[in-house]
Amino acid sequence: MIQCPKCSAENSDDSRFCKSCAEPLSSLSQAPTVAAPEGESPTALVDVPHVGRIVSSDSVPAGGFTPGTILADRYRIIGLLGRGGMGEVYRADDLKLGQPVALKFLPPALAEDSVRRERFFAEVRITRQLSHPNICRVYDIGEVDGRHLLSMEYIDGEDLASLMKRIGHLSNEKALDIARQLVAGLSVAHERGVLHRDLKPANIMLDGHGRVRITDFGLAIVAEDEAQAEEIAGTPAYMAPEQLAGKGATVRSDIYSLGLILYEICTGKKAFKAKTLAELREQKETQTPRAPSELREGIDPVVERVIQRCMEKDPVARPASVAQLAQALPGGDPLAAAIAAGETPSPEMVAASGSNEGLKPWIAWVCLAIIVIGICVAAVMKRQFALYERVPIENKPEVLEAKARDILKAIGYPERPVDSAFGFEPNISYFEYVEENNRSSNRFDHLPSYAIQFWYRQSPLPLVHQDPITAMERRSVTLTDPPLTNRGEAVVVLDSSGNLTDLRIIPPEASEQSESEQIPNWDSLFEASGLDEGDFDEATPDETYLAYADKRKAWEENSPGFPDVELRLEAAAWQGKPVSWRLIQPYQEGGSIPGAPPSIPTFRIISAITILIVILIGGAFFAWRNLRMGRGDRRGAVRLTCFYFSLSIISWVFIEHHVAALDELELLSRTISSFLVSSGIIWVMYIAIEPFVRRRWPVVLVGWNRLLGGDWRNPLVGRDLLVGSALATLFVLLFYLSYPLASLFDAPQIRPSTGSQIGEYIGTLNLFSGTTVFIGDILLGIMGSIEVALAIGFLIFLVRVLFRRTWIAIIVLMAILTAFFFSDESSFIFLIPTVLATAIIIFIYFRFGLLSLAAAFLFRISLNAFPITTQFSAWHFRIGLAGMVLLLAFSFYAFRTSLGGRPIFGTARLDE
Repeated sequence: MIQCPKCSAENSDDSRFCKSCAEPLSSLSQAPTVAAPEGESPTALVDVPHVGRIVSSDSVPAGGFTPGTILADRYRIIGLLGRGGMGEVYRADDLKLGQPVALKFLPPALAEDSVRRERFFAEVRITRQLSHPNICRVYDIGEVDGRHLLSMEYIDGEDLASLMKRIGHLSNEKALDIARQLVAGLSVAHERGVLHRDLKPANIMLDGHGRVRITDFGLAIVAEDEAQAEEIAGTPAYMAPEQLAGKGATVRSDIYSLGLILYEICTGKKAFKAKTLAELREQKETQTPRAPSELREGIDPVVERVIQRCMEKDPVARPASVAQLAQALPGGDPLAAAIAAGETPSPEMVAASGSNEGLKPWIAWVCLAIIVIGICVAAVMKRQFALYERVPIENKPEVLEAKARDILKAIGYPERPVDSAFGFEPNISYFEYVEENNRSSNRFDHLPSYAIQFWYRQSPLPLVHQDPITAMERRSVTLTDPPLTNRGEAVVVLDSSGNLTDLRIIPPEASEQSESEQIPNWDSLFEASGLDEGDFDEATPDETYLAYADKRKAWEENSPGFPDVELRLEAAAWQGKPVSWRLIQPYQEGGSIPGAPPSIPTFRIISAITILIVILIGGAFFAWRNLRMGRGDRRGAVRLTCFYFSLSIISWVFIEHHVAALDELELLSRTISSFLVSSGIIWVMYIAIEPFVRRRWPVVLVGWNRLLGGDWRNPLVGRDLLVGSALATLFVLLFYLSYPLASLFDAPQIRPSTGSQIGEYIGTLNLFSGTTVFIGDILLGIMGSIEVALAIGFLIFLVRVLFRRTWIAIIVLMAILTAFFFSDESSFIFLIPTVLATAIIIFIYFRFGLLSLAAAFLFRISLNAFPITTQFSAWHFRIGLAGMVLLLAFSFYAFRTSLGGRPIFGTARLDE
């Protein structure tokens, strides 16, 4: 008898493992080598049970290698270890490398079968892709005397089937340890797209240190190989019901086999017992195995539930991935284990990590309260700081559009246009002029009605803009795009009260001039502008403006907004009809027509271009490097890109100014090309940063990967969206508080919020233009949140690579973001909220992840842009109400999802 050194149990002399605790007692490598009797197969020296398979049920003849035989001047045979459906396995010494190996030979009879031979080679190709401590390594393939062989890692131990036959079942601790190792190894195989298809105890080895190895990938296939996936291959006792029914193998089929193995090592019994294949198939399709706790006491209920889920008859009811299975096992943290082992966790493992319990109700309630209260506070504060509240827009766009047409008819242009467009926009030139010439703390207290402009343009030809719509544009046709060049085109600009401020018309074809001189209808234009002609004196007109005009006139009056500056009117006519009418304010350089883009500080232009170039070049380099090294979540990148491209197309449908068929086809081709380029950039950026983030900060991608995988009701997804929205609400209120703070310190007054500054993706005034623009802008906001989140993620990744220390990278990034955002502000009062805002951005990224950061940006730009107002009588109240409902609906969805099924008011559950 041999006494176990660990538990002191008595074992027979021929025992290799303790029957009580499975501690190794002796090593096969220490057993003496004996010569095979003449004429007797080496198989007779080792009692190895034959393993039957559907694809290889024939007996395999013994090869007859005598121990001590040297093959290929490299391998010295030690003895036969076993044989299975695909060949014989010998233990040998690799004389060249000086290490023990296992040699697997394909028998000559099977080598003549092209299918069996190809499977043998496929085992080498597939297994060499897999590198993990819990997967048996394959070294090389060779040929000796016409026989094919492969050399692989020699495992000094025993297969799980033999161990179970000797000791029955394993202890709970040992079973759980083996389960975790099996899950870790199988997860790597599935990550590489490999299905084992023949998981069973005989193909699982335990070495002398208790380490598990998954072996025999002879039937393994690549998951995308649909032809081989549909064949019936494997060991019937451990095959999933769908495999036995000929429906093919999937990831869930391997999980089913794994569940049967776990059932067996925990209970010591097989889940199904059948004498025939037909009986086995019927049992698996109709019967449910007895619960493990009914066969053996003391089994962990959590482990029991995991095993039962794995053995579900319906594949959909099983865990979707091995990573989910690893997360479900008690005490398991595969993500931490992978990082500690110096490995990069798979995207599936990242998605499966983290809690599934959701937020505690009181935390979720606090976040929801912050959002609801913040929206209400924002609505009140917008009355003082939002441009559309400071300069009331008295009429709906339909009314202003009709007035613009009436003005054109009154001055002699009654023709019905072929195409037209309209919109609102802030008078950027006016605000820039005031900021440059007035540094007082009350400079924006009294805003003129022309601080907001309504533009209308019409044309006898379709209005086709020059550039395809992008995420940074608000609509396809604008005041200046396409340029005003076609004969008969007209542009009318009204202020927020509906008074005419600018008029520009390209005359139609020349008509016969009457003998009497026609007098232009200036009175109608004065009336449309809300001005009294008697208050103006005639002045010398600008002769350089509009070369095609045949008559010009000008008037001057002191400006009520600027008493020391004369208000000037410039007008021009052609053949007796007005073609130009300009109310020239001091902020208009040279009397240019409104609609010019705002000037941007040089620092911001340079920094924006620099950041863009760095992202494009750096992203392309790192993406190419990751692809070359086989890194990157390509499946997730494709899903993200397809989602982004779909949003681009849908937003284009809603926002685009659609025209005639031929022009539309040309515009569609240019637009789709633009969308493909921008979607490709998203793909490159994601492939560039995702492997690094998954390796260094995998928690950043947990919620993101879950949502990307379609699990939109996952509690962690709800948590990220809810927390991101709550912090975004604080972000917006922080900037709103800067307005009274500036007045308190007598700093230059800050420009009223328009919701459409540089870097915004939703413009408040755009939302006034109709339902389609409202929907399209929201979709653009979602696209923008993805772009900004990935861009910031890439900057974090880049500075981390450059400075090697995370804390240094955070400081540098805060400095970069603060300088970038602050450079466009007009008061240093904004410095404090800008610093705090960048700190919030970085905190969201590292604490809650990429999804929470994207949600924060989407919620911030939406709350800032939606015209939420407390003036119930305002015509745009319904637009703001629709925006508020959307924000609250999004928040309640995130709130309810984040609870993970917990009661809303936190009542304790019975199982807690």
